[in-house]
Amino acid sequence: MNKGFTLIEILISLVILSMIAVISSNILQSSLELERTSTSRLADVRNLNFSSVVIRRDIRQIVNTNLRDGFGNSIDGTFSGNNITKKFFFNTKVNSISNEVSPIKRVEYELIDDKFIRKQFFSSNPYNLDEYISSNVIEGVSEIEILFLNENQWYSSWPIDQNTSNKIPKLIKLEFTQNNKKYLWIIEPNIDYEVQK
Repeated sequence: MNKGFTLIEILISLVILSMIAVISSNILQSSLELERTSTSRLADVRNLNFSSVVIRRDIRQIVNTNLRDGFGNSIDGTFSGNNITKKFFFNTKVNSISNEVSPIKRVEYELIDDKFIRKQFFSSNPYNLDEYISSNVIEGVSEIEILFLNENQWYSSWPIDQNTSNKIPKLIKLEFTQNNKKYLWIIEPNIDYEVQK
């Protein structure tokens, strides 16, 4: 009696081994794809959390002072925003490395193309509105709505009238869509005093 494997046994073994290899590679490929997706989602969440911290910090450190244009003329309001232009700006305290310059700087948030951008000017009343430090706070924004709360009603622009020109909104609402996901941020400035004119 000859000891060994027949051709059919070898072919069956090869078929079984190739099936195991195909199944293993599919499992490995789906695991790698799942890991890539999870890493991408975690990065998106991390970026959004950081963006939320930056915006909330700026708004919670608002300094309710009069705004001026590049010529030194007063702008109507100590906080200015408009949902049509997708922009709002105000003065806030920003940490500075030098005690010789004022920590109060103008900060502006604006939707440009698909990016929600933060512009930090070098003073509270900059004379050159083209000189600022810019950073993309949120990328991939397909739409955004900016609203301001006053006496239990939301408004699409601020100030609403002469009475609110020396006030900061009670709440600021940012509702936006990023990568087909909707987000809603409501931020409280925590400031209750008015500028005396």
